[in-house]
Amino acid sequence: MNSAQGPITEKESSHGWCLPKGLAWGVSCMQGWRNSMEDAHFTVPYLGKNGELAIFGVFDGHGGEHVARFCERHLPEEIAKRSREDVAQTLINAFFQMDQMLADPRNREELHSMSAEKLLKQQLVHPDFMGCTASVCCIRRDLVVVANAGDCRAVLSRGGIAIDMSEDHKPNLPDEHARIQKAGGSISKHKVGERCVYRINGDLSLSRAIGDLRYKQNTSLSAKEQMVCCMPDVRIFNRLPEDEFMVIACDGVWDVLNSQEVVDYIRPRLGRVLDGTIRLQTITESLLDRCLSPDLQMTEGVGGDNMTMILVVFTSMAKRVTSRDHGSEAKLASLSPIIAI
Repeated sequence: MNSAQGPITEKESSHGWCLPKGLAWGVSCMQGWRNSMEDAHFTVPYLGKNGELAIFGVFDGHGGEHVARFCERHLPEEIAKRSREDVAQTLINAFFQMDQMLADPRNREELHSMSAEKLLKQQLVHPDFMGCTASVCCIRRDLVVVANAGDCRAVLSRGGIAIDMSEDHKPNLPDEHARIQKAGGSISKHKVGERCVYRINGDLSLSRAIGDLRYKQNTSLSAKEQMVCCMPDVRIFNRLPEDEFMVIACDGVWDVLNSQEVVDYIRPRLGRVLDGTIRLQTITESLLDRCLSPDLQMTEGVGGDNMTMILVVFTSMAKRVTSRDHGSEAKLASLSPIIAI
């Protein structure tokens, strides 16, 4: 933690729109109290030959930003290569492909180049000892498919009610605990103030991640049975008229606020976006400030992590939030589109 110098509160923010799919979004990232920024993300409004998918992803790195940046670069390409007849299987295959690419020594030089920091020694940049959690959402006009590995989280606001679109993969969950033990791992419980943190072999506090290849060496087990696996849970949601927005964020946000608290913070502020007073990224920036700890000792470390949040508004329903029609499409058309890949 960067407690001696205080938090880094400057933010990397952006926004965009995709009216054919009824979407607009704002993104903000903040280093906070950490010594470096290890999160990454992407927003891709048109993916595939016909641009039928919009995809959004948040990656929370550990051991360095390298694996998160690697996924930011390569995961959209791998999703685009695969058939979208079965979006769920496409996402699962793409997650496993990240591990396969990281294990290939030919990609080691590229992995090392992923960090803006030049302080790490060459031998420390290795996929055995670094990884990232990942939450990726594929959106079509009719549905949303969420793939999650680790403790990032996607949350939907449906009529003001928060619906978790993913489960945080922690080592103490029954299914995770059973897999870890079967693979030869142990789980230890650590008390941090009033909180309990569970760690695999006294190390990782999450049970699924891309990278961390040292935990994936049991040759008698399949890739999804390893002590730490990159197998994402995939959930599919039909888009309904009551759907207002969704949030994809790393655990730096969810450690401070629960899903309903985040929805309750965002929902009343959307009217100011529709009347042109603010942009969506203003909401994400203010929410990250809301989550930032003023004093790490006082909050027992909560609010001290890197934070990244993507807010995706289903624009056709945005006026339901305020029950007023402010010409939302005209306002959204003033936003700068993001170039599709």
